[in-house]
Amino acid sequence: MSRKFFNKEKGAITLFVLLAMLFFLIVIFSVFIASSNRQQSQTSEIDKIQEEYEQSVDNIDQIYTETIINNLPNLLKIGDYVNYSYDTVSDGYSLLSDYSGYISNQTITQTTNLKWRILNIHEEDGTIDLISETVTNQPIYLDGALGYNNGVYLLNDICKTLYSNHNSNIFARSLNIEDIESQMNDTGKNAKNTYVNSTINLPYGKTKTYGQIDTETENNTYYPNLYAKENTSGINTTITKEDGIGNSENGYTTPTSETYTLADILTVTQTFYYFKNIDVTSCFDNSILYDMIFNTNTPYFIASRFSSCFNLSASFGIFRINNGNYTAAYIFSSGSGNSGSSSNYFGRLRPVVTVNLNQILPCTGITADGTDTSIEHMHQIKGI
Repeated sequence: MSRKFFNKEKGAITLFVLLAMLFFLIVIFSVFIASSNRQQSQTSEIDKIQEEYEQSVDNIDQIYTETIINNLPNLLKIGDYVNYSYDTVSDGYSLLSDYSGYISNQTITQTTNLKWRILNIHEEDGTIDLISETVTNQPIYLDGALGYNNGVYLLNDICKTLYSNHNSNIFARSLNIEDIESQMNDTGKNAKNTYVNSTINLPYGKTKTYGQIDTETENNTYYPNLYAKENTSGINTTITKEDGIGNSENGYTTPTSETYTLADILTVTQTFYYFKNIDVTSCFDNSILYDMIFNTNTPYFIASRFSSCFNLSASFGIFRINNGNYTAAYIFSSGSGNSGSSSNYFGRLRPVVTVNLNQILPCTGITADGTDTSIEHMHQIKGI
């Protein structure tokens, strides 16, 4: 009896051990599964964080730019000073008479230590334009058909050569009329659109035709060759061109030796205007902007062409700014005959550079409006 009981007990004990071991294995397996799931979840979270971090790194410039744009009124203002410096160019810019139309070659030297101010803020593409605080030191002379054909190209190219910073991929150009018109208020736009050339009572944007249909002007139909490529020109027709280049586009990829041509019929559009019989300051909401552009007694070119109509001939030229308004540098006349040239004009430069907002380090807590001209009171540019 005792042996039988013992065997039963032994079997019961064995079964208990087996059940205990099975339970232990189930617990271990459950822990392993939970741990594995937790590890996968953690790995997934880590991957997600890493992906978000990498996206943030990739988009850091965009995030920085958006942050500046969202705080623009408090950070950057038109007229603020920016600590921009340009490459030193010791040998200047060689301007040949073959391209300028002037009677002799010119060497345009670099003006050193120009200060720079915010001219325009473009939220739509995240850039700002900076303009030199003052005009450059040396006058530039342009004359005749060559001066007209090459003028815009040369003004931009001189600025690019003398006032760029190549390491930062910042390239200068000349101020042009679109820079100014983009910031005119309704009063300014109306003054432009209602301008009338009182000499022949011709409104801005209207045309006059010279040539065979008018015997008085039959031989007054010379035009600088570039004009044939421009919008609003009419060569041997009374219909003006609508698919050409604008008056601030270069027209050529390199300076040209082309001069002028005689047309049978020449239709010219009145594109010169100035702020007539009106206070120019009223044409801009920002008085600082007006002061930066117009408040100078030193004439300077802006890289934009124009045409202007008179009774017997038309004139072609480059816009200048002087004494608080636009002025006309008439450098070619349609009535000049074989001489091609009317008179030469001079002007200095106002270089402009465009910088991405993500390149700007705004100065905070202190003013950058020029009341203190130390570098600490200027916005900085990364890498400069």
